[in-house]
Amino acid sequence: MIRRTLLLAALGLVVVACEGAKGPAGAPGRDGTNGQDGQDGSNGTSCTVTDNHDGTHTITCTDGTSVTVSNGATGGNVAITDFHGAAFMKSSGEYATGKFDVKVTITSATAAADGTLAVDFTAATPGAGGQPVPGIAAITADVAKLVPGTATERASRFVPYITRIETATTGDWPNPAGTTAVQGNTEGNGALTDHGDGSYTYVFATNLANATTEGAPVGYQRNLLHRVSVMIGGHDGPTGEATFDFVPDGSAITTTRNIVQTAACKACHGEEFHGHGGNRLSVENCATCHVPGTADANGGQSLDLAVMIHKIHAGGELASLPGADGKIWDDPSTPADESADNGEYAIWGYRNTKHEWWKAEFPAVLANCQKCHTGTGAQVDNWKTNPTRQACGSCHDTVDFATGANHLGGAQADDSGCATCHGATTGWAPIVPAHDWTTKDPRNVPEFDAELSLSAPANGKYYVAGEAPVVTVVLKDKATGTPIDHDLVTGAALGCLPTGCPAPTSPTTFANTAFFMSGPRATRNPVLTTTARAKIEAAAPASWDLSGGAALALKVDNGRDVTMYNQTGGDFVASGTISVTVPAAAFANPAAATPAELAAGLNAIPAFSRRAIAYVEGGRFGIRSRNLGRLYAIQLDPSAVTTAVFGGDTALKLPGGYYPSNTLAFNAAPGAANDRKVTRTAGSITYQLDPVDDLQPGTYVASVEISRLGRVSETNYRTPTVAKVAFQVKTAAVEKPIASNCNSCHQSADGRGFVLDFSRHNKIFSDDAVDQCGACHDYQPGSATGAWLGGHPISKRVHAVHFGSSLFTPLATVAYSNGDPVAGRNWDITFPQDVRNCQACHPDGTSSGTWAARPNRLACWGCHDGDAAKAHMALQTLDPTPANPWSGDEQESCQACH
Repeated sequence: MIRRTLLLAALGLVVVACEGAKGPAGAPGRDGTNGQDGQDGSNGTSCTVTDNHDGTHTITCTDGTSVTVSNGATGGNVAITDFHGAAFMKSSGEYATGKFDVKVTITSATAAADGTLAVDFTAATPGAGGQPVPGIAAITADVAKLVPGTATERASRFVPYITRIETATTGDWPNPAGTTAVQGNTEGNGALTDHGDGSYTYVFATNLANATTEGAPVGYQRNLLHRVSVMIGGHDGPTGEATFDFVPDGSAITTTRNIVQTAACKACHGEEFHGHGGNRLSVENCATCHVPGTADANGGQSLDLAVMIHKIHAGGELASLPGADGKIWDDPSTPADESADNGEYAIWGYRNTKHEWWKAEFPAVLANCQKCHTGTGAQVDNWKTNPTRQACGSCHDTVDFATGANHLGGAQADDSGCATCHGATTGWAPIVPAHDWTTKDPRNVPEFDAELSLSAPANGKYYVAGEAPVVTVVLKDKATGTPIDHDLVTGAALGCLPTGCPAPTSPTTFANTAFFMSGPRATRNPVLTTTARAKIEAAAPASWDLSGGAALALKVDNGRDVTMYNQTGGDFVASGTISVTVPAAAFANPAAATPAELAAGLNAIPAFSRRAIAYVEGGRFGIRSRNLGRLYAIQLDPSAVTTAVFGGDTALKLPGGYYPSNTLAFNAAPGAANDRKVTRTAGSITYQLDPVDDLQPGTYVASVEISRLGRVSETNYRTPTVAKVAFQVKTAAVEKPIASNCNSCHQSADGRGFVLDFSRHNKIFSDDAVDQCGACHDYQPGSATGAWLGGHPISKRVHAVHFGSSLFTPLATVAYSNGDPVAGRNWDITFPQDVRNCQACHPDGTSSGTWAARPNRLACWGCHDGDAAKAHMALQTLDPTPANPWSGDEQESCQACH
């Protein structure tokens, strides 16, 4: 037993002593066999689906359970108008959470002798047949009296009965804590009675007879005009506003103050124009709080409407803002910071938020007072008939009337002497001539008036295939109205300086005689002129040995195929890659083939003539594209005709010139290429256009830019005379322009205003400005790779300029050749209303409406220039040559979803 125990113990020791480290895991064993299938489950209960016809469906099952689900959003079909346009603006943002517009009309106002003021008003939905809006539970209101002007204080002024005192606290503003200022105010604690039919009565809590400002009585003068305002909503619920003028004692209104009307503001700021609170919707209302004597406690700036609005709209042009260097922006090309000596104009508004406007630029020329002072207001001409220190000093704000600094008339203690020197058109410095910027600088006054006309179409309405219009240009001396001698020759630019212009080299020597043809309005491209041709021509008149065969291979429009239709409406593809052979029978002697024979032979071959035209002009043989593709181009491939006729030239040919202009004057320089389509006589210049056969139906535009003295530099120039004329091709229906509203911001009612690029183009921003601008800013890239040269496409350029302050890469997106003509600005421009309101520039009725119906990369890229947006555009574009994204072979799919 003992032996057995010892043996077991020894074995145990051996086991312990022999145990080594664990070995690696063994390979996984094989899978076991599958188990048997389980029994089938019992059938589920039946369910039914019911359409509730309200965007939901209810699923009900026999076990008593049910669930209601909403319809999912439709995939794709994201219309442009879902995120842009006037209708979108009225259904998104605050409008999506309950705000809606109401038309408020004050029907009467009565102010009793004891100072009790009551106002009757109605609220209805806007538009014809508006429905009453009952249930309005709260409003705000204000009231002011109009104090007539005097000999020393020439401007009438509203005096509010309801005011408040703003007290500055400690903060990042000029005035110390404790500074106070009077401000106009409103009330909402009166008695509002809802009559249940959309009509209301509001009795003011403020008693006019007892009203005070800073402890002093306002003074209830019942014989003066009083203006009451009713304001409703602002950020939610029914929103509207109205004003009403009356005289409390019942006498007739004899004194008014209607200087600027709300319609003038909406011309730029759109229908969503409003002030703080969202319920100040008219200038007539603003004028009752923003009055002389009111100020911002933090900064000390006047809140008087005449002063504040002038300063805001002057922006960076305000006299006190640029420093001694006269520059508001820091020029990155210089070591100095030109903005370091800028002044400041700022108002600290709601919740002490600082507001500045130094980046703003008035869009219609700051001297153009009539841009805002227009309409039927009784005092609309006050800007020129009733000068005052406060109104004039708001723009001319470096003038100190108290000391006379910067005022040639010296110190002025009051307004009594203003009109002595500053009558409308009389006095030492009359106001109207002083503000007539159009005649002050001789560089910006064109030398001539131009008249353009076209030969009449056979049917008297529009040109059809087979017709080739002739454009006639007549120039008249601007001063005398006398026609000039039109036998013009080209000459060097002499320019013009602000101090005066030199005499011309000769009456008929002109530096610039540019003629343009473009269209149709929907897709502007150069057409019908020599420059518009994508062509190749033989070096000289000649005949050629084609006895070995007259084969020709070429590509037109970068080889892009187009779909065409036969006389029965059947579609077929017209290839952009052409390979044809002119039969020997086309030549009297193939060894001496003539240009006329070769042209006739090629034009007789449908595969060629569908896409190209062979022609003879001046004895020289040429081939040009019919310009049916997106990129106008022609390129010969190696072939017998290429070698014999064109010397083996296989380079890509595009419409000529950095800009698609044609020179009307004769160039006498040896070897100069003069346009064969131009005829010059003493009485006129005519231009023979190509036949209109290949043009799409629509409206086309001929235009000129002509200057005798021309442009030497950006500052030494004489602005060109410009003119344009539209005409119809293959349809009598005038094609509406894509945009037609430039003048709403950029011009006053008399048609004067902002002019872009006086030195080169004299672009007048009228309602049809795009007819001139589109002549250069067309949709032909102008390079073999499709890279844009010259005038970049108008849709992208204009969108980008107006949205510059919000772009990711404004310099690249605007793509102006010199970055930005205002150094350092970097296109930091803000559109004066919500940029998504596309109808601001593309108004219903007068424009084509294609902003909503024809989305495309160029137009959308002008605003949507982020990497994600550009990647989306690239992904949704079929492009066989992605390295050249504008080469004409792209197929956009924008309209599939948008």
